[in-house]
Parts: sequence; structure tokens; C-alpha cells
Amino acid sequence: MTLAARILALAELTLRNPREAARVLLAEGVPLSARKLGLLFVAVMSVLLASIEIGTTSDPVPPVIAFMMASPLRLAAFEWLMLALSVLMIHRIGRSFGGTGSLADALLITIWVEFLMLGPQVLQLLIGLVSADLAGIIGIGSLAMFLWLITSFIAELHGFRSRPLVFLGMVVASFAAGMVMAILIALILGPKVLLPYV
Repeated sequence: MTLAARILALAELTLRNPREAARVLLAEGVPLSARKLGLLFVAVMSVLLASIEIGTTSDPVPPVIAFMMASPLRLAAFEWLMLALSVLMIHRIGRSFGGTGSLADALLITIWVEFLMLGPQVLQLLIGLVSADLAGIIGIGSLAMFLWLITSFIAELHGFRSRPLVFLGMVVASFAAGMVMAILIALILGPKVLLPYV
């Protein structure tokens, strides 16, 4: 089976049975060097698609986004940092609750889920050229899909049985991280950049 065929097969399995897909993925033995490159790849691709999407809209851009968009390198670095922070949180918080997943495997599942989400991101971008409302619906569906997949993969990574509890822990951790990030942004760029969000 070619690499492309294996990726397609794993993608199909992920959508059908994410926990089983997580087991298959973690058993692949992907080298750490490839995982590091994978994180960079999904960060760059996500930023590229987001830049194209923002460039096609006439809506006003929030100050924080405008600041990031002013430098593609800065935006890519920020995206990579956010993904790396997510990997660390998935590993450390999961282990603190008795999980067994390693940091390298937390990196791998993050890359895979982010890679799969590039598809809906492209679809939303294309649909947005025709209908902003329909693109918004796709965006909501994409978010639901992401939460379902990442919750299932985290549960399998750490050997947790209850996906609802994993989801709850993820929401609480994300809220706490968002608060810390908002404070850091306010300290670096000034509190005015956060006014559109409050």
C-alpha cells in the first residue's frame, strides 16, 4: 500500500472510529524527526489558508489579527507556538490525571487531527467565495468535528474511558490557557487590542 493510500485509509478510519484510528496511528512508529516536521507543516498550512481567507473578506480585522497578519513569519511562529503549547497541555494534564501517553505521541495525534482539519478549512474557504452564511455553517461543523476527534484521540492516548470527562477537562484547560494568553497579549500589545473581544 502506498503512503497516500495509507493516509486515506487512516483518514477514513478516523472519521468512522477515531479511537481505533488513534491506536493504528500510535502503532505506526513515526520517527520523532518526522513528527517535528509535521508540526511545522500543519502550522504553515493553517496560516496560509487563514491568510487567504482573511484576504478574501472585506470585513474589518480585529487588532490582534491585524498585528499577526502584518508579518507572515510572526503569524506562523505564533501558530506553531500555540500547537506546541497544545501538545504540552495534552501530555502534562493527561498525565496528571493518571494518563499514560507520552509527549511524542501527544505530538503525533495533534499533528494528525490538525492535518485532517485542513480539509474542512479548504472547503470553508471555497464555499466562502459563494456564500458567507454557508461557510459559517461549515465552520461550526468543522469545530464540532475537531472537538469530537481530539477528544477521542486524547482519550485513547492516555487510556481514559470517559470521553465526556476528557472533553470537560479539555474545555477547562483551554479556558485557562485562553485567559493566560489574553493577559500576555494585553501586556505586550496593550489592553486596547482586546476591546473587540470584551
